[in-house]
Amino acid sequence: MASVAPQNMKSADAPRQRNVALVLNSDSSLHSSLLAVEPFRAANRLSTQSHYSVDILSPDGAPILTSLQILVQVTGSFQSDKRYDLVLVALAYEPSTPFKRKLFPWLRRQARFGAHLCGIDYGPLILAECGLLKGYTATAHWSTIAAFRDQYPDTKVVEQLYVIDRDRSTCAGQVAVLDYSLSMVEKFSGQVLAKAVNNELIYMETRNGASAQRRLINENHWKGNPVLARASEIMIDAMEEPLPMRSVARSCGISLRELQYLFKRYLGRSPRDFYMELRLNRAKELLLYSGLSIRETGVACGFVSESTFFRAFRARFDTTPMRLRASFHSVPTTRDGRRVY
Repeated sequence: MASVAPQNMKSADAPRQRNVALVLNSDSSLHSSLLAVEPFRAANRLSTQSHYSVDILSPDGAPILTSLQILVQVTGSFQSDKRYDLVLVALAYEPSTPFKRKLFPWLRRQARFGAHLCGIDYGPLILAECGLLKGYTATAHWSTIAAFRDQYPDTKVVEQLYVIDRDRSTCAGQVAVLDYSLSMVEKFSGQVLAKAVNNELIYMETRNGASAQRRLINENHWKGNPVLARASEIMIDAMEEPLPMRSVARSCGISLRELQYLFKRYLGRSPRDFYMELRLNRAKELLLYSGLSIRETGVACGFVSESTFFRAFRARFDTTPMRLRASFHSVPTTRDGRRVY
């Protein structure tokens, strides 16, 4: 039987219309941008009233020619005094300096007006550069996480689908934007309308913001074990100053011998080797996606000397940190995607 969308979503107290702004530039992902606004448009279709107005903004109100050669007509500019309830900064790459010079004063003005600001994909780093994420918890696309943590220590950066922290939101981008915007529909308009929008978009189960962005290969056979999951969290949180295995076991409420047994049984290696792999994988990400020097990268991953770091890195990746970074940056970046390893 075909489902019927509810047609009378108007509540007795007639909630006011909320203004949503979508900030784009020529490098923005159209995929993410459309997903960001569609739940708000769907909410309007399913109701007898308009819950949301959606504007697409450019610095001066001129159309935006995207990298796909699709011309996007805009409905507003940074010169407007219109106040927004939600501002979505959907950027996939670092924008030009002239773009930021026009964007930053407008963002700060919207923040003073009380707008809820959201950075999408690379957008969170732009909010941070604008000084709007100090003291907040935030996320971004996984390929920018290392640089984010390095450049903005006043922001607690976590890797998950999205984060809503008071009057700020940050989102990893891509399909995660749909989960985020659906959660904001529920926040603004309630669960009944949000569920109707889920049905309209044929997206039954909205993912929680704390869900992971990436899936480790072959992780499912051990992630269900609460001790191993807790041990990996402890190790990840203590990269710069690695903990003794006995301390990790104690924090998990088990003996060192039992910890060793569980790692051997489920992962086929010792907890010490697993910890080293986590640290070296973090070092690789920092080398590729942050501005830290080789020495600073080693220190950030718990290596007390460069020689120790070099030996461990070569043993795992069969190359040196310098060669890996050089080869990665020798590949030109295209407008269609980031460098990925």
